[in-house]
Amino acid sequence: MKFRTLFALLAAALLLAGCAKKDEAASVYSPAPKATPTPRVTAAPTPTEPAAPTPTERPAAVEAELRAIRDMIDGERFYEAFRAMQSFEEKHSAPEEIAACEELFQELDRRLIALEPETGAELMRSFTVQGGGVLEVSAFTGPCLITVTDAYAELEGNPNPGLVCFYVRQGERGSVHVPAGTYRVRYQVGYRWFGGEDGFGEYLTAGELEEPLVFDFYMSGNWASNSKYTITL
Repeated sequence: MKFRTLFALLAAALLLAGCAKKDEAASVYSPAPKATPTPRVTAAPTPTEPAAPTPTERPAAVEAELRAIRDMIDGERFYEAFRAMQSFEEKHSAPEEIAACEELFQELDRRLIALEPETGAELMRSFTVQGGGVLEVSAFTGPCLITVTDAYAELEGNPNPGLVCFYVRQGERGSVHVPAGTYRVRYQVGYRWFGGEDGFGEYLTAGELEEPLVFDFYMSGNWASNSKYTITL
């Protein structure tokens, strides 16, 4: 009885020891838990500015036209340059070509502004005396060139009638003095003054007053008075 009990106790002890070793082995050889992979962060590519487009090279023929216009301006052939610009813009429509032509026009315009006569400047006078009659002109619609001619001398066919030409800038008022007499008044209202014999070129409106103007001279005691006319164009 005691032997069986001892044997049973030994068997139980061995069984427990075997379980303990099995648990220890399991503990020793159990694989380690897999580490959670660290997320991999990839930086987004930095956006870059699109490359600037390469400017389109103008055709050689266009460059030659623009260079010819520049030569006209440098040579003070202003009217010829202006007409060439008009022809250029009628032929070409590319924005960069029109812009190049406009740059030349701005340069031409600066030169023409510097060239323009002062208001009241007499560009020609053949009268031998200044005179007391006054013709005043207000240039409302554009710069004006006024020509005052002796009406009777023209009527008689005189090839060199007395005359005076004077200039009035747009938006200003100018005047000229003439001797007593009867005069025809002709005018040109232009766009730009190109100077010299070109004047306004073909870019003008020309006209003449319907009736000649009569400039009288009056004496009243010690006082003298003269006619004065004012016209607006």
